[in-house]
Amino acid sequence: MHPSIVVTPERALIDEAREIRLQGFAPYAFVTVAASMRMCGALWSSESVFLAGHDGCLDLGRDSPVAGSYAQPSAMGIVWSMQCQEMDRVVFPPDRTDDLVVDIRATSGGASASAVLIQEFVGPGVRHESLIIDIDGMTLAGELYTPPGPGPHPVVVYMNGSSGGVNAPRAALFAARGYQCLALAVFNYPGRPKYLNDMPLEYFEQALRWVRRELQPKDDFVAVSGISRGGEMSLLIAAHYPELVSAVVAYVPSPVTHGVVSAGAPGTGRDAQVWTKGGQPLPHLWQDNATADWEAAYATAPPYRQTLAFLSASRDGAAFERARIPIERYPGPTMLVSASDDGFWPSTAYSEIVVRKRQAAGLPVEHHVCAGAGHHVHYPTLPATLINKPHAMSGLLLDAGGTAAANAAGNAESYRAVLTFLAQAASARRQDEQAREGQ
Repeated sequence: MHPSIVVTPERALIDEAREIRLQGFAPYAFVTVAASMRMCGALWSSESVFLAGHDGCLDLGRDSPVAGSYAQPSAMGIVWSMQCQEMDRVVFPPDRTDDLVVDIRATSGGASASAVLIQEFVGPGVRHESLIIDIDGMTLAGELYTPPGPGPHPVVVYMNGSSGGVNAPRAALFAARGYQCLALAVFNYPGRPKYLNDMPLEYFEQALRWVRRELQPKDDFVAVSGISRGGEMSLLIAAHYPELVSAVVAYVPSPVTHGVVSAGAPGTGRDAQVWTKGGQPLPHLWQDNATADWEAAYATAPPYRQTLAFLSASRDGAAFERARIPIERYPGPTMLVSASDDGFWPSTAYSEIVVRKRQAAGLPVEHHVCAGAGHHVHYPTLPATLINKPHAMSGLLLDAGGTAAANAAGNAESYRAVLTFLAQAASARRQDEQAREGQ
């Protein structure tokens, strides 16, 4: 039998399970499996060594590497353990929905085999539209992904963190799973401000009203979701416009508002104002804070672990309460996804504050902790090794926390948990709508 690699399925959405099997090698031979791909123009690669079985076969979902990029059985370990080889070109997470074409090559002595694995973001029939719309003098911008079929569809509005822009791949994946998704641009995107300074909450109100008016969501279901500063935004929106929100999914969020931190205009400082409502600034944690110490994060050589600074500011109880997002004003289903080794800010401790406030008020809340993972909580099967990288806005080299294995597990498990949560929330909404129609 000639050596071969069988990938099943060869082409599929990035969130679909795969099988990768090797056969035709010598019994008990050491087999080196190398994988590479280009993502947003940068080269990523991995290499691991396996011991073939008595039949000369390997199953990557069953067999552990004996050396190399990762250490446990994982069908897609050769992908999530990839490291970026061109850090000067890295874009992470990817901001484009181009297919990820993974070249796999296995060698053992003079024997070799190769295969291709293709990961897609855009499912069959998913439609895409770029939006730049003027609404009462305010520019609504983003990327809209719509599932196949005539609809109506439930809607998710998703927001990026302190790098700004939009996460088109995540929006496309939501659409592939039945949700019309607006990847809403807040800043650092055409038509929107370059920086996060002085951002009116009314922008989100206008966006949600446009979504309900123009997209006509199924059962009037509109979830808001975001990551990091986008998680902060999700909680803020639900607290200030609860009537416009059907469910909340906040990834690695904050329960308090902050200044611009890394996303502000040059010269304005980390503590410059972000959120306003009715033209008035909302208080944030770093104002009149008696314990805040940015040097706690920057006292050592980079990469910087910013969590230390956020913990210092959180010790001022009065400042924390002034800046706390009153998420108990929002009565609907709420899910928090945190990372227990978050290096950017303490998202697990932050999320537990939200949990306890909502539990005390008798309100629904779920908290999924990505154990041992860092701040970069995304979706399966992205490379999970990029723990330290320059911030897209500030350029500071930051430590996101976690390990590759924990990050990969957190990506996969939280992704499934979020889809389950949204399905349950949408079903409950549907039942409520049917009950109202029957009255």
